[in-house]
This record gives sequence, C-alpha cells and structure tokens, in this order.
Amino acid sequence: MNIYLIGIIISMIVYLIVGMLAGRKVKDVDDYYVAGHRAPTILIVGSLVASFLSTGAFMGDTGEVYSGFFIPIVIVGVMQGTGYLFGSTSFGRYVRRSGSLTISEYFGKRFQDKRIQVLAGITTIVAVTAYMLSAMQGIATLMELITGIKYSTCVIIAWLAFAIFTIWSGSSGVLITDTIMFLVFLAAALIGIPFIVDAAGGWGNAIGELATSTTRPGIISAGGNLDYLYNTAGENLAWAVTYGIVWALVVMVSPWQISRYLMAKNEKTVMKSAVWSSAAVITITTLLYFAAAFVQKINPDLIPSQSIVWAAMNVMPKIVGVILLTGILAAGISSASTFLSLIGFSLTNDFGSNGNADVKKQLRISRIGMLIASIVVLILAYFNPPQIFWIMYFGGTVIAASWAVVAIGSVWSKKMSANGAFWGMLLGFLGCVVVKGYSAIAGVTLPMYLDPFFIGIVLSVIGVIVGTKLKPRTEAEKVEYERLHTPVEEVTGMRKYAWGYMAFVVLFVLFMVVAYVVPYMNAIS
Repeated sequence: MNIYLIGIIISMIVYLIVGMLAGRKVKDVDDYYVAGHRAPTILIVGSLVASFLSTGAFMGDTGEVYSGFFIPIVIVGVMQGTGYLFGSTSFGRYVRRSGSLTISEYFGKRFQDKRIQVLAGITTIVAVTAYMLSAMQGIATLMELITGIKYSTCVIIAWLAFAIFTIWSGSSGVLITDTIMFLVFLAAALIGIPFIVDAAGGWGNAIGELATSTTRPGIISAGGNLDYLYNTAGENLAWAVTYGIVWALVVMVSPWQISRYLMAKNEKTVMKSAVWSSAAVITITTLLYFAAAFVQKINPDLIPSQSIVWAAMNVMPKIVGVILLTGILAAGISSASTFLSLIGFSLTNDFGSNGNADVKKQLRISRIGMLIASIVVLILAYFNPPQIFWIMYFGGTVIAASWAVVAIGSVWSKKMSANGAFWGMLLGFLGCVVVKGYSAIAGVTLPMYLDPFFIGIVLSVIGVIVGTKLKPRTEAEKVEYERLHTPVEEVTGMRKYAWGYMAFVVLFVLFMVVAYVVPYMNAIS
C-alpha cells in the first residue's frame, strides 16, 4: 500500500476519533457553536493559524511564488499577519464582549436590527462557500497527487471526513483538530525545509542563481516576474499591497477568523492569541515562500501549485514528506471543517428565530444545515473548477468589501446607524460580486484601480454615509454602543507581549536582510 495513503488513513482515523470524543461533550448550542466561550490561548492560536494555512496557502500561495511572485507574496504574507493585531484590538475583543454565537448575530445585536444579521449571514455563506470549495478542491487535488486515486473519489473521501466530523463535534472538535494539525505540519515543515535548501545548493547560492536567472528573469526581484501578471514592477507591487490590504482586512473581520475569538475564555486570551498568531503566520508563510522559490531552482518544470508537494515526495526524507503532506491534507480538512461549521451555524442562528426551541432541536437544525451545505459544496468541487488561488481570493474580497467598513465602524463610529450599516454591507457585497462576476464572464483583466475590492469598499462607504443620513441611529443603538464599550473585565499584563512582538519584528527584518537582501544584491552587483 502507498505509504502516503497509509499516512492519510491514520490521520483521518485520529481526526474522526477526536471528533467523536469532542461531540460527546456537546450539551447545548454554546458548546456546539463557540466551545462554551472557554477555549484557552493554545487552541485559539492553533485554530486561527490552521484555518488560514490550508491547502490554499500550501498550494495556491506557494504556486504564485514558484511562478515568480516571491517578494509580492511575501509582502502579502506580512500584511495579512498584521491583521491579527489590528483585528483583535479594533474588532475581535468587542465581538467577544458581545457574547454572540456568530459574527452575524453580533451585527444584529450591535445595531438592534435583524435585517443586518440576515444580510451578514448571507454574505458569510457566499464567501465561506467559496473558501470551502477552494479548500475541498485543494484537499482532493493533493490526495490525488500523493495516492494516485482519481480526483472524483478523493472529493468524496474528503467530504465524508470533514462532514461527518464537523456535523457531530461542532466547534470544540474543530478547535482541537485544528491545533493538532497545526503543530504537526509546523514541525514537519521546519524539519523538511532544510532539505530543500540543501538540494538547491545552499541558501546563498540558491538566492544568487535565482537572482541572475536568464530563463525566468526577475523571478525573485522586488517586482516579480513581469511576464506573469502585470508588465511593470510598479503594477505588481501595487497588486501585492492591494492584495495584502484585502487579506489584512479578511484576517481582521472575516467570520472564519473572528469567530475564534468568540470561543476564547476571556478578552486577554483574544489579545494573546492575536500576538502569537501574527508571529506564527508571518514566520511560517515566509519560510514556505523561500522553500517554493528554491524548488524553482531545483526543478523549474513543475506545475506551480504542486511545487511543495513535489519537494515533499522527492527531496525530503520519506517519513518527513509523509508527515508534511498528511499534515497539510489534515490541515485542509480541518479548514474545511471550520468553513462548514460557520455555514451551518449561520443557517441555523442567523435566519429566522430558533431561540425558543429546545436544545436537541437546535442542534438537529444546525446539523441538517451543515449536511445540506456540505452536499452543495461536494457537487461544486466534484466538477473541479480551475484556479484554487482565485476562488479563495474571491471569498476574501467579498468579506473584505462588504464587512470591513461596517465591522470597524460598528465599534468606533458613534454615528453609524443600522440603516447605514445595512446599506454599507449590501452595496459592498453587490459591488464586489457584480464586478468580479462581470470580469470573469467577460474574460477581461480589470485595471488595478477597478479591483472588485476597491469598488466594494467605495460603495460600502457611500452606503454607510447616505444610509445613516437618511435614518440616524436610534436610542436602542446608542445604548448598545455604550454597552459594547463597557469593559466586563480588566485586561492586564499585555505589555510583555507588546515588547515581545516588537522584538519579533526586529528579528524578522534582520532575517530578511541577511537571507534575501544581502545575497540578492551581491548576485546582481
């Protein structure tokens, strides 16, 4: 039997056992939706990072690096990592303070308007479905590559694994497995990357040869490969900054990230988790991007999305490669579980009113909602739509465009009204989806300044301003705003984490100077 298949079987058995054990502890909807609001820092960090570093990161982002977008993708990785810090302080801690079961419910509570909760639920389902589709597609593609089992069969296997697990265990199981898989693939990646470096001829030599490559000029230059996306370095860097802003906002406000803070046992846990998650995401993604660039030197003829997979199977020691690939696969399944749980929770909690139903009925409704959502994604994934990276990008831009202005404004604007929030979210959502849909159907590449994200953000701001002018906030909204800004606990002892993060930033800058800037400049001088 294929050793990779054995690894997959073992990881899935562990996965399902954890799910069964976690599911036995579910007593009510608080346990099922938000792990009883009592998750510790390690589980929050593990889930935040694992849900972010899914197959999209390991196959999509590294594929972009392999294609010649090293520095632009590093910029994106750093910017998205900072999103944890800004998100926890400007939004996440206040969402935790609200005591909501979903992020959509938070919006409904904050603005005292069910319409906003329903609309937020709709945007959640659209964006998260796209994300879950990319994760599931990535899982099946990876499984096909390493086992030889045909894609359609792999889709069904992946669906059975995460659907059964999530439907039964809820958020508690997702938190635990996310953390386990995060630790597994982190360890394997840290062990495996040195073998890639060695095969590439050593760190400095690899950087030097890539810097002076004549077959793919500019592959690790600041502006990237000019034959890949845009024709100038300035446009490519502008794309990187734009994409980085999008993903920083996604990390700041997206339901698959912020929902983890609802599970935290207190606000201090939220803040600590954000610091650790930011450092972890920046470190891990940067190392992965270097590895993908080095694989380009080792073998320049690969399908870009398969670069790290090929290295794990052909460069790393067999056992390390097995652990890394099964860890990535399990992380992808764990991410799909996160997305599925969000869809199920939203379908149950954000549409209609089930608050008066007994616990068993609420849990049953949640599980049925998840089953239906998973079947829809199964059907979509079965037909294997192209461009995993861009499907993930669509999901991110939808949330960033529709939620960012309203989410940050919900905490920091005293004037924003329910009407303004509703129209801001709706116009941001429609602007992004319509423009993205048009460009896809028409087959055109829009100029940077017409990126769906920008269109959505501009329309969202207009919607908030005009909507608030037409119908100012009510007394009930004012009361809820003040309640949101009334601390329920004192957060102390964070100074050491602030200093620690500053030290991390300094070390990261030094690393990039030594690992990239110096050998690159030496090579081209």
